[in-house]
Amino acid sequence: MTGTLPTAFTEFDWLELVAFDSKVNREGFTYAAAEYAPRFEHPAMQAVVADRYQLKFLYDRQKPAIDAWWDTEGDNAVDLINAHVDESDRREQDARLWGIRCTDGYVITCGTREYRDQLAGRMVAEQQRPSRREPAALLQRFVPGGDWNETPTPV
Repeated sequence: MTGTLPTAFTEFDWLELVAFDSKVNREGFTYAAAEYAPRFEHPAMQAVVADRYQLKFLYDRQKPAIDAWWDTEGDNAVDLINAHVDESDRREQDARLWGIRCTDGYVITCGTREYRDQLAGRMVAEQQRPSRREPAALLQRFVPGGDWNETPTPV
């Protein structure tokens, strides 16, 4: 990034806010806040997202700096946002402790054990339908980003 960050933000959190801005510009604040709220890494910033009024206050206060960032980054801005979204998605996947390994090797990560088990059940029920992934093993890890431990999928 060629621009400077506001002092209260890490680079990750700033790019979360800028990516959120792009959603607000397309969808409006209320919808963007409900569906695409920033996933800040700093706990104080996470608390802001938990309260829609605080998020609106933060966003409105930072809007001039966000607009200046877009102007400063120019053609590079979209590449920075895309790289940030990829990193954010990777972090989210790494944080999940539950998953399903499919017969084609693809791993679906899940936020809860209950969701993983329900999804695996639906996948088994639909495995005869064309173009459906089939579960091969249920996965669990004990620390974010850790190694997967697997158990066979009940048939």
